[in-house]
Amino acid sequence: MKRTSLAAVIGLAALTAGCTGTAGTPQPGPTSGGTATNTSTAASGLGSLKPCDLLTQAEVTALGLEFPGEAQKLGAADTCYWKVSGNGGLSAGIRTEAGLKDLSITGDKKSDVKVGKFDAVKAEGFEGAKNSCALWIAVTGNSTISVISGLDLTSEDTAAACDRAAKAADDIVAKLP
Repeated sequence: MKRTSLAAVIGLAALTAGCTGTAGTPQPGPTSGGTATNTSTAASGLGSLKPCDLLTQAEVTALGLEFPGEAQKLGAADTCYWKVSGNGGLSAGIRTEAGLKDLSITGDKKSDVKVGKFDAVKAEGFEGAKNSCALWIAVTGNSTISVISGLDLTSEDTAAACDRAAKAADDIVAKLP
């Protein structure tokens, strides 16, 4: 039950982070037109990536996650969820038409960080959950990759969730152009 609940929390978090507007009323973020979006998607190289391919089997195993991950479509994001037996999981999402400026990101502590050469936003205690941490990586001005780590629902170890998210994010951006 706890794993299912955590998956639902991470999935809901990914869904709400990919939308703008009022809670409960998802609306796509603004775009700058078909040509610019297509150019941005092509420039980022994200259009051809699948979220479950963002981490290799060796990387997933090194993070203590179970391979393979489960592909999901959550709102505007294509995502993959890897679980950890008895200790939550990790999701990675690709948004080809939503930059950092388009996302509503909340957490107990939000900060601008770098992941590799990319600007990112880190949300510790994502959406008030002490067992979670999220990173949104700006691949281009109009595309992002999200990495959300959640521990068992009884945990309040935000630092451990952030450590897992940071390690996965480092592995992911090392493959990006």
